[in-house]
Amino acid sequence: MTASEYNSTVAHLLGTSLRPADGFPAFGAKGFDANVSALSNLSQVLVQGYYDAARDLAEDAFSDEAQRAKILVCDPAQAADDGCAREIIERFGLRAFRRPLDAAEVDRYAAQYTNARTALEMSPVQAVQHVVRTLLTSPHFLLRIELGPDSARSPGALNGYEVASRLSYLLWSSLPDDELFDAAEADELATEGELEQQVDRMLADPKSAAFFQNFFGQWLGTRTLPSHNADASRYPSWNDEVKGAMLEQIDAYFASFTTGGRPWSEFLTAPHPESKLLEPLYANDPEGGREGFLTLPAFLTLSSRADRTSPTSRAKTIMEQLFCVPMVPPANVDIPELGAAGGDEGPVLNVRQELEKHRASPDCASCHDVLDPIGLSLENFDPIGGYRTAYPNGDPIDATGVYNGVTFEDITGLVPVLVEAARSGTCPSEQLFSYALRRRPSGEDRKRLEQITARWGGGTVDELVKQVVTSEAFRLRAKDKAR
Repeated sequence: MTASEYNSTVAHLLGTSLRPADGFPAFGAKGFDANVSALSNLSQVLVQGYYDAARDLAEDAFSDEAQRAKILVCDPAQAADDGCAREIIERFGLRAFRRPLDAAEVDRYAAQYTNARTALEMSPVQAVQHVVRTLLTSPHFLLRIELGPDSARSPGALNGYEVASRLSYLLWSSLPDDELFDAAEADELATEGELEQQVDRMLADPKSAAFFQNFFGQWLGTRTLPSHNADASRYPSWNDEVKGAMLEQIDAYFASFTTGGRPWSEFLTAPHPESKLLEPLYANDPEGGREGFLTLPAFLTLSSRADRTSPTSRAKTIMEQLFCVPMVPPANVDIPELGAAGGDEGPVLNVRQELEKHRASPDCASCHDVLDPIGLSLENFDPIGGYRTAYPNGDPIDATGVYNGVTFEDITGLVPVLVEAARSGTCPSEQLFSYALRRRPSGEDRKRLEQITARWGGGTVDELVKQVVTSEAFRLRAKDKAR
């Protein structure tokens, strides 16, 4: 589980408000790589963090009457033997491991309960707390392990509990709810129609906010906005409230495509959700000068430096994230900072002029010839997304360019070109595929992605989700089973 998934899982499992994963060490993965190869990132510090979190979570759960009641489905103090403890272990273990415990597992945890009662002289409730803490440190809780017996439906098919977990961590970033567990037990997640019904139900649940926050947040980098800083001495309107408003606005924008019925074909042209705190950033906009994802203050801010815009960063994000076109600089080329390329000292005042110096170098031109027209089309928007017509030194902004043979005056003239280019691409399908399956597409997946994209047709995101979860790739066991 990722840190956000861990926090969500313990919240829904225990009813706790603790967020222990906020203190887990980060391993530096970007984008969907944060969801991949969990075993390779298990440092000793992280393992200790899991043990400390389990102790704190168990203590918190048993110190609160409502939380304790969710676990104690019977009173172990009233039982003459370990029958009640076994029932608790089975019920809690089902939810913690996202599958029923087998008989040997129940026996092992029941023996631990008995040992806690006798050797450790714990009360019945303390002994249950001791077992809960142990369950929370198990690999079967911490990792999404797909090792269950194959479904009888077809070779390699995931069983119902494994499909339920894939669905719940895709759409809720958390464990299945009772309805999903019941469907898994009855093997009711076998058909496309049943999966589509679950997608509709789950996206209608408030917990689906985790889907667009984590999927889009990793894909387009918006989850890093809380740690982003801008130079408040240059841009006085920048503060934590404005940063929070940017995040709320872009989440609302994502939600309009996920649960609001807006088709993906409008992602670069849709109107922006209103925000009182962000009104000053929009105050100088020309009529019709701002629409779609690329002019949202959150995107413009995240793709800028603290003290100035970065057309290269903005364009690179667009090409790599929205079009899945990797932009790799030439090997063994030392790329200088803007200003250093021309031997200037001090802050960069006119970004376009400095980029022209970069482009004059043959080593840099190959990338800048592609990136600069896109990035410079957004130069009317400053490092926190406010509209401007001049640089700080008074030089007028020049956002003109030529891209794919089309001449434009600014971003409003470039967007139609990008919209047309996106029509034939598989990038959204590829991104959701990677997020849902916790792996990058392999060669054998390319045909599947083309089929998913063709059937989806650039409709709504919930329709794309249905195409992914009903695909064979989602319903078959992966070669790398531990996630």
